[in-house]
Amino acid sequence: MRESGPAGAGGTAGVDRAAGVAGVAGVVVEVFGAGHAAQRNAAALKRLAARMPVVFASRTGAGELYTSTAGYPGSEKDLIDGGLIPAGSLDGLKARVLLTLLLADGADRGRIAAVLAQTAD
Repeated sequence: MRESGPAGAGGTAGVDRAAGVAGVAGVVVEVFGAGHAAQRNAAALKRLAARMPVVFASRTGAGELYTSTAGYPGSEKDLIDGGLIPAGSLDGLKARVLLTLLLADGADRGRIAAVLAQTAD
């Protein structure tokens, strides 16, 4: 079974570790507030998203992610433009379970994005 792994938005070490783990086919990263990652991590997250599906969820545990309110490096729009997939209203744990199931079913990035879009409020 292809696995999904967690990564945190606080440092690039978790992102780099996730990229190098054998068998990881996708990653869920928990970001700040309504969908913002630290600017220093944005480039690493986008590089990872070029290699595998990377879903970002809010670490607040509730509420929907923004998708187009800000455009600075690390903002939700920047992450989406860089290939990351918003988790809609799912928290990180639920997004990871859903990503794992989708990957096990052979879902590609487009299908993963479409399914997660359905979770938005």
